[in-house]
Order: sequence, then structure tokens, then C-alpha cells
Amino acid sequence: MVELTKVERENKVYVNEKAIILDRDNITPSELLELAGFSSLVYDCYIAQKEGAGIAEKRKRAKENTKKKINKPLKDNKSINIETGMQFNAILKEQ
Repeated sequence: MVELTKVERENKVYVNEKAIILDRDNITPSELLELAGFSSLVYDCYIAQKEGAGIAEKRKRAKENTKKKINKPLKDNKSINIETGMQFNAILKEQ
């Protein structure tokens, strides 16, 4: 008889291009920053913007982002639903 074992799902995300392996589907920005080696007291966490699009596409996306306010830092206490491959940027907080 074959014994089946439970395989836990791992999510691989990136913070400033550093790979982080998570064993859960939700995390706060503060926790994510700390796991990546950044202090949440000094850094803000942002969802990375996709690059490589043409100028017209970038302008369109920038206009949409302004409406959606995507360029704002993620709130420290609000949980993020993690998907494998997500990319984040840790950026120094403005003083």
C-alpha cells in the first residue's frame, strides 16, 4: 500500500528581487519586509510595477494607477493575499 503524505504549498515571492519562500497564503507587509531583512519602521512595501511595456502602454497604466492609487505603500496591518511569483519593492520611507 502506498502511503500518501500531505504536501504543504509554498509561495515564492520577491522583495527587491530577493526570493522569499512562504508557507502561507496571507502575510502583512510588515512581516514580509522583516522576512526579507528590511525594518518596517524604515521601509514601506509596494507591489512592484510591471516593466517592459511600450511608452503608450506605460502612460495608460500610469493613468490607471493614479485612479486606483496603486503607487501608495501597502498598509502595515492589512493582510496581503499571496500568490507565487508576486514581486514587491521595499523603499525607504519619506521623512
